[in-house]
Amino acid sequence: MASNRDLMPRESLLWIFAAQFVALLPQLSQLPLWIAFAWAFAVYWRLEVFRGRRDLPGRALKLLVIALTVAGLAQSYQRWFALEPMVALLALSFTLKNLELLSRRDAFVSLLLAYFVAATLFVREQSIPYALYGLISALVITAALAAQLGSFSARPRRALGLSLRLMAQATPLMLLLFVVMPRLGPLWNVPQDTSAGRTGVSDSMAPGDFTRLSKSDKPALRISFDGPIPPPEQRYWRGLVYSEFDGRTWRQGVGVDPRNGGQVYWSSGERALPQIGPRFRYQVIQEASRSPWLFALARPASDSPGVGETVDDRLVKRTPVYSRFAYEVRSWPRDSQTIPLPLNSAERRRNLQLPADGNQRTREWVGRLRRRGLGAEEISSQLLALYNREFTYTLSPPALGSDSVDEFLFDSQKGFCEHFAGSYVFAMRAAGVPARVVAGYQGGEWVNGEKYLLVREYDAHAWAEIWLDGRGWQRVDPTAAVSPERVRDGLETAAGEEFMQDSLLPLHRFDVLVKLRLQWDMINYRWYQTVVSFDSEKQRDTLQRLLGDLSPMRMALFFGSPVAVVLLGIFLWTHLTGRGRKRPVVERLYAVFCKRMARAGITRRPGEAPRDFAGRIAERKPQLAEFARRVTDAFERAAYGGDKEALMELRRLLRWHLRLFLKVPINKSQLAGH
Repeated sequence: MASNRDLMPRESLLWIFAAQFVALLPQLSQLPLWIAFAWAFAVYWRLEVFRGRRDLPGRALKLLVIALTVAGLAQSYQRWFALEPMVALLALSFTLKNLELLSRRDAFVSLLLAYFVAATLFVREQSIPYALYGLISALVITAALAAQLGSFSARPRRALGLSLRLMAQATPLMLLLFVVMPRLGPLWNVPQDTSAGRTGVSDSMAPGDFTRLSKSDKPALRISFDGPIPPPEQRYWRGLVYSEFDGRTWRQGVGVDPRNGGQVYWSSGERALPQIGPRFRYQVIQEASRSPWLFALARPASDSPGVGETVDDRLVKRTPVYSRFAYEVRSWPRDSQTIPLPLNSAERRRNLQLPADGNQRTREWVGRLRRRGLGAEEISSQLLALYNREFTYTLSPPALGSDSVDEFLFDSQKGFCEHFAGSYVFAMRAAGVPARVVAGYQGGEWVNGEKYLLVREYDAHAWAEIWLDGRGWQRVDPTAAVSPERVRDGLETAAGEEFMQDSLLPLHRFDVLVKLRLQWDMINYRWYQTVVSFDSEKQRDTLQRLLGDLSPMRMALFFGSPVAVVLLGIFLWTHLTGRGRKRPVVERLYAVFCKRMARAGITRRPGEAPRDFAGRIAERKPQLAEFARRVTDAFERAAYGGDKEALMELRRLLRWHLRLFLKVPINKSQLAGH
């Protein structure tokens, strides 16, 4: 049980709760709601204990709370060894610590946990706003630590001022460590809870899926090129291939999905590359999607660690993309390849698969074309001509029933890209032509200031590929037959008034806001290129530019020189500017008090807080307890609050104690007055 001198004052408690709140606030959108309520209830209980209205929970109640906490975590998360439950466990740790928050030691433990919770902020996002909020969190938590030194140090201006000074002093060391410290694997490689919400293109496609994506203007990809830039009609960033259809939903299926038997080459050397050089070289910065699918032009290859190539011309990552991820790509045009090998029987069956029944009108329509002796390309042309003559491209297509292809082709004739791609592939398969749906993004906005292509969520697109003997897989975009401006100029031009019509603030209608948004994206792009993606390779290049040859001697000089300069500066400051300058009067008076206590047998320990020293005096010399308390109180008010009356009282107390120490007679009235 902590003694009275260890109990925290109200200001210290409030600082601890403020630090916890700041650290927890950005996590509330990801954590279960019951954790926020648990924290608020623990804070309320501890404040009630401070007011004397309640007692601290006993052992039985603590065990019950722990059991409920474990049960809550088990109920909220599918698996324990993942990022989200670990963050929740950290948040619950300082939540439960509030129920036994008594001494400064408890406060330090709680605030150290708050540092860890604040650090997990960067696991999900490393953008500029998150970095600024992380600095604010560190500032408040450090101020809360400073507030534990005493009641006067808990004043907001003093606590925040000390925190700012400490962080400013640590900034040069932080920059040095950022440049020279070996790059470690990031914390966000820890598995994350896959039940959490996903963004971007999904691993299945049903009518309406891409329509929902068209309502989001969040960035999806940022692509910079080393050499020529593909024209708009070639900007098809493929990410998934759907080969299995159940009558309504398209899925990757067995043998296509790398998680379900699909073959992946994890190095470029495992797969023969064309003899001719790649047409495009580029770097893709992909936003978090919580899935392993990467996006690139057709026939890609990548040497980036953890990136593999599938047999159907896609890129995948070994682990899901939990945070922004950059990878290098080379792409070859399909016409540069040799004559492809024929489809094997398994691939042909997979890309001809259709449900046993359903969508009968489409099957009969295609059957009539086949009976006329039309080949694969002629049937494709007939279908595309039908789209061009009678169909409407819209972001608000009508709902479809069980025979979705029939209803789309012969009734509604209004749809978005997934309607056109899905119905086209169904019809081609019904005609006996191997076909598949490809999903990804199409187009992008060129950002001239930083020379990169910005692809947003509303650029999500679905198209088709058909197999032609002797030519291999050929891209066919049925949407282009209905709305060629969608491919040439982007969704905003193709959709017209429908584009982002449900958004609360239609930024695209104001040129100034559009320019500001692009400027902000350029800043974020530069932030990622300069800071977030500062990996081992960039670190080595930076050190080589600074030092030339990275020899052990040069590295030692580079590391040792800043340390030596700092130590020399401290020495000069201490011994030159500090020599001959007197300490403040209040500090000299308190030093006199410490010397007298040392003569009485109680020596102040290095770094010991005045309140702690006074408490130790009270324990060892009870007869000096009141005197030590009053001296400490006067010292704190004079030193931290600038109270002149307190300074005068401190002088009187020391004079009174000197007369007592010399056994000079004093009146009782003098003792009462002091």
